[in-house]
Formats: sequence, C-alpha cells, structure tokens
Amino acid sequence: MPLIPVQTLDDPRLVVFRDVKATRHSKWKGRFITEGARLAKRLLATDYVVESMLLTEGRVEEFSSWLRPDVPTFVMPQTLAAELIGYNFHCGAMACALRKPNPSLDEIMARGGERMTFVVCPDVNDPENIGTLIRLGAAFGIDAMLLGPACADPFSRRVLRVSMGNALTLPIVCSRDLTADLRRLKSEWRVQLAATIVENTDPTDDDVGVRATELAEPLGQAGRPARLALLFGNEANGLGPEWLEQCDRRLTIPMQAADSLNVAVAAGIFLHHFTTSAFDATPKGQSVSRP
Repeated sequence: MPLIPVQTLDDPRLVVFRDVKATRHSKWKGRFITEGARLAKRLLATDYVVESMLLTEGRVEEFSSWLRPDVPTFVMPQTLAAELIGYNFHCGAMACALRKPNPSLDEIMARGGERMTFVVCPDVNDPENIGTLIRLGAAFGIDAMLLGPACADPFSRRVLRVSMGNALTLPIVCSRDLTADLRRLKSEWRVQLAATIVENTDPTDDDVGVRATELAEPLGQAGRPARLALLFGNEANGLGPEWLEQCDRRLTIPMQAADSLNVAVAAGIFLHHFTTSAFDATPKGQSVSRP
C-alpha cells in the first residue's frame, strides 16, 4: 500500500494512535504500540502482524527500505502528529501490531533442552523494571520469563521502549495463575525454584523478620541445577510468603554498606552468575533436572 498523506485527524484508521499516553492497551487486549524508529524497524523484522504505521514527514526517507506494501503507513507533519498522539512526537515513528497468543508452558518446555533458565516475577509492577528485566533476560539467554497478573504489561509502550524491543522475541508467559504454573514447572518438568532475597540489616525497618543470612545461600557459593527458575519480588515488599513457600532454595547477594539493590540490578548479577560462572551442582535434597 502506498504512503497515505494525512492532513486531518478525522480518519478513523488513526484511532489506535490517538492520545496513546491516556489509552491503555491492556495486556489482555489484542493490540500493542511501538514507539520510535528503532522499535518500529525491529517490529517489522518479526513475524508479528503489523496493522499500520505512523511517520512524520521527516522520517519517510529513512523508512523507504523498510515499508511493506501490506502495511498502511500514515504520513503527517510533526505538529499534526503531536496533536494526534498527545505529546511532542520527536521520535517520528510508531507502529500498531496484533498481539500473539500467550505462549504456554508446554510449548516452551517442548522446545527447551536439558539446561534451562527462567525469570519469574509475581508482582513487579514498575514498567521500567519489567523492561530492563526483559532486556537482561534476552542478553543472558534465558529460555522464558513468567509474569504474574499484577506485573506491568510487557507490551506496553514504555516497557517495549525500555526493553529495546526484546519483548518481541523473548518468550514471555503472562500467567493468569502463577501458583499453578510454578507447581507445574516443579512437578512436571523438575524445574528448581529459587527465591532471591535481600539481607535486611536496616535498623530503621520495623519489619526486619528473619535475616536472609540465616536462610539464604550467598550467591558466590551457589551452584545450579540443570533447570532453574529465579523468582524476583517487587522493590517495595520483595517476595511474599506465598512465593517463598513454593521455592526450593533461597539466594542472596552479600552486601557491605548498602542494604538492597534495584531489582533489575540484582537480576543482572544473579543471571550473570547462573548463566556464565555457576558450577553445576545439585543442592542438598534436590535432584538434577532431566528432560
């Protein structure tokens, strides 16, 4: 389809781009929006069904080799585009695509090998943290990410932007019943669940609870089984007791002056350890996983 010049905002085909900051493309709905030239190109390079694109006039030449005849591409002056989307459209490129069906655990495990690594977030609701976790997961080659219903939408504009589009290729399970999914990982596929917890030494915290050092293995001494799922909690409360109870072991990063790390920073340390330097080991009471 040729470029479609736009001089008015009345075209009903533009509705998906209208006031995108106010519009919530829910994780259970059928579409998502990418923002920025790089993400638009990365989307076009995938097998997602792209419904339409929006370009400012200054971006047309840059996209000349990327445009597809089956994707309507609306072109408008930057001032008009800013009026449409609700803010200064300096990036000059957006795309609207259809979401794929949520991948199932069965599909992920069927294409996995003997050694697999998962990131699990029961309730990390900050979009920047979820976006960074997705980017880290892709960088360290994890097999999939599992997100609980309370997590930020991995296909929201902000998460996609922070993840640099890695949500488009990393398998992500948006679980409606994370408890049941974790039980399946353990019982059917012998995936070990490991809670990541912090050593709470803050004297001003009235809810210190049991010290992590009394419960958790220091990360530097932790080996890994063949199949491992790392659980990360949100920054306000960490992992709740219902998630800790499901885990086979608890791990912590020993610290000196600081009492905690941003969840994405901590995840990067854990993933580096378990994907590059951890020795293969079978923790006491655990069996090495087999396919």
